[in-house]
Amino acid sequence: MRHKILFIFPKWPTKALWGYLQYKFPPLGLLTIAGITPPEYEVEFLDENTGTIDFDNDADLIAISVMTPLAVRAYEIGDLFRARGKKVVMGGIHVSCYPEEAEHHSNAVVVGEAENIWPKVLEDFARGRLQKRYTETSLIDMSQDYPLPRRDLLAKRRYLTRSTIQMVRGCPFDCEFCSVTAFSGRRFRHRPIDHFIEEYNNLPDRFVFIVDDNILSNRRLASELFDRMRGTRKWWGSQVTISIADNSTILKKMAACGCKSLFIGFESLNQENLAQMGKKFVRPSKNMDRIKRIQDHGIGILGSFIVGLDNDKTSVFDDLYEFIIGTRLEAFLISVLTPFPGTHLTRRMEQEGRILTKDWQQYDMSTVVHQPRNFSPEFLQESYDELNVSLYSLSSIARRTIKPRKNTLIFLPQNFGFRKAWHRLLAARADERETTVPTREHT
Repeated sequence: MRHKILFIFPKWPTKALWGYLQYKFPPLGLLTIAGITPPEYEVEFLDENTGTIDFDNDADLIAISVMTPLAVRAYEIGDLFRARGKKVVMGGIHVSCYPEEAEHHSNAVVVGEAENIWPKVLEDFARGRLQKRYTETSLIDMSQDYPLPRRDLLAKRRYLTRSTIQMVRGCPFDCEFCSVTAFSGRRFRHRPIDHFIEEYNNLPDRFVFIVDDNILSNRRLASELFDRMRGTRKWWGSQVTISIADNSTILKKMAACGCKSLFIGFESLNQENLAQMGKKFVRPSKNMDRIKRIQDHGIGILGSFIVGLDNDKTSVFDDLYEFIIGTRLEAFLISVLTPFPGTHLTRRMEQEGRILTKDWQQYDMSTVVHQPRNFSPEFLQESYDELNVSLYSLSSIARRTIKPRKNTLIFLPQNFGFRKAWHRLLAARADERETTVPTREHT
């Protein structure tokens, strides 16, 4: 009997900023698991952010990847399929942190990286003896043949780029707010360069996003990698630390092999905040010079910042506005501090009694779910919303993105996408407030 598996990535909540963004990246993790599924299984993939789930699908096994803000929807999907007699297996970082929770909505859960244990799950499923929980304590050896994602399963023209790829997993920094080390470990693991380059050269799009948390985890390896990437005529972006600005040799190599965009976590302009979160290597006093050095190589920056940190004062919003405008950052992502499962931040805030809700739908990085140290949650939410609207004004977008020899074609659509998403999100929040305000007849 030929079994069919339906892989599902749930949609973002309607109140989340990411739910309103029209451009999206494909979920590489699920596509990778689909890639190691034996050929005797029929495989289908559905990203609910780009399509609609048919709950009468003829699949025998439903596999759902769960991020924290998507957990409520993932559980709804699991319950609906199980009510139709389907077997449901869930995995991902949220399930790995809260397996007992996910077990109420599935037939099996996978804890940890799934590549090594997925064949065992399928073997048990085929024999009708699916276990309630599969725990993988080891991390995959990326020096061996890394499975190729099933990009052929992606819907056409639904993503900013279908070409996402991974070279490195893990991160040694263990920042307080970040869940990467809890899931992927504190040791960098690298693929062989030959395997990466072969996959990179065969990607279908001109712009490629390398999803590594730090593509420069090994400078010697990265230098060789960039030499090998030259001449492909592809553009690419990835994530690095701001310290890359101090290495002009690597910067030149990155620019020469098509790097157009770097996601950099500045997080805060306050050194005390950075020390508390474990990012002492970020020095706000050096940020402006470092940013200019990167931009002078023709590489644009998407800067990441967090508000609501313990040492933030009310001036943080004006300070961020002036910094982003003053440095002419091509793009930015400002998040509200969010105590994600599995992080040191969550454990500390639970001890301090500062977590306001465990409604996972609100853990979308644009909704306040904790008690700030120095102001009210309401003030933080209102100031955060106003800051984003101001920074996505037409004048701000023009000043930051329209520059000679810069990456306007990449960053201008991105800024307009965020601008539109923010206006739609705030309109939805306003509509919700109006419908929940009691009328005179109800009081």
